[in-house]
Amino acid sequence: MLDMMDRIALPTRALCSNNLWRFLLFGFAISTSRVEASKLLPRRTKLTWVNGIAHLPEHMDDPTYVISAAFGNVKVDFCHNPSAMTSEADYIGFVKDGIQASTHQMGRITPEVDNLVEHLRDALVAVGKSGRVIHIAHSQGSVITWLAAKRLKAEECRRIEIISFGGAATICTSEFPFARCINYYAVNDP
Repeated sequence: MLDMMDRIALPTRALCSNNLWRFLLFGFAISTSRVEASKLLPRRTKLTWVNGIAHLPEHMDDPTYVISAAFGNVKVDFCHNPSAMTSEADYIGFVKDGIQASTHQMGRITPEVDNLVEHLRDALVAVGKSGRVIHIAHSQGSVITWLAAKRLKAEECRRIEIISFGGAATICTSEFPFARCINYYAVNDP
């Protein structure tokens, strides 16, 4: 059974908008916009995130900015999960992304998973032995994070907190020894 902190439902309308990132982090960003990053996060903390399907490289800046603003304008590192799409109108690339996400849900390890493992390990090295990594995962990025967790050592997981939303996978502390896991869902998420 999932702990209450493992699964939090959000209204469907909010997740249907193009401003998903802003909705999810807006309240936190407003309440902390005048707070210095040093007061929000412990000194040796690094924020990272991984995207879901249909994110071209130029789509990475807006969510990265919103996440940064929500956490007091700290630097945020992203691990880009590349899209098969060549443009926003590329529906065939979108379908290919969906197929790849389905293979991830079946447990298939791909270069994207290996890249995230390396990205998280680099973040852990950057914060040192006493530091913490807060990793945010969206949609397919949650599945990639779930697969990456299977490749991380327990001592690495204990220094990572996970925030997942719209996740195609639920990431729980009962399965992996992460410091904390929070999964946000819409009422219509599978």
